[in-house]
Amino acid sequence: MINKLKRVLVDNVYEHLRTMLFSPRIGPDMYLTHWLLYFKPLRVWFQKRKIHYIGNNSEIRPFVSILGTNNVIIGDNVVVRQGALFCASLADSCEKIIIEDDVLIASNVSIYSVTHNYSDISVPVSQQGHKFKQTVVKRGAWLGTNSVILPGVTVGRNSVVGANSVVCEDVPDYTVVGGVPAKTIKHID
Repeated sequence: MINKLKRVLVDNVYEHLRTMLFSPRIGPDMYLTHWLLYFKPLRVWFQKRKIHYIGNNSEIRPFVSILGTNNVIIGDNVVVRQGALFCASLADSCEKIIIEDDVLIASNVSIYSVTHNYSDISVPVSQQGHKFKQTVVKRGAWLGTNSVILPGVTVGRNSVVGANSVVCEDVPDYTVVGGVPAKTIKHID
């Protein structure tokens, strides 16, 4: 009986470790792998292993959650601050989250490329499946604290999304937006 319990325990620990190391997720709930983000040499190795592509001099700080790491592309010189959430498809998909070079991502920013379907009122939303749309943040953009970028949105080059904004539509290049929903505040000359 004791040998059987030991075997079950070893199998469960092995499965748990395999899930943490190989599932397309990063986050504090993946506690063993989450600690790798605290140490720069391990962080670089771990990010390159988990993220579909992450460029030079880019890093994901501790307490960032990424679902669907296989559908996230991060360019050069990007720092993803604590509390950020990227939500992409867990299965391989052509609808990705793409963060181009030199993007600033403040704390608690949420970026989505997947959302629930909700058109059939006779079926609970949780049972209606998902829809996927590629989300892009172009080179040099700045996403302010607590901003939300919804599926299918493109944030333009060198644009600024104000803190606490919800971006539902594309943001043109060189534009400052803010609010819920985000509206154009000014164009940068």
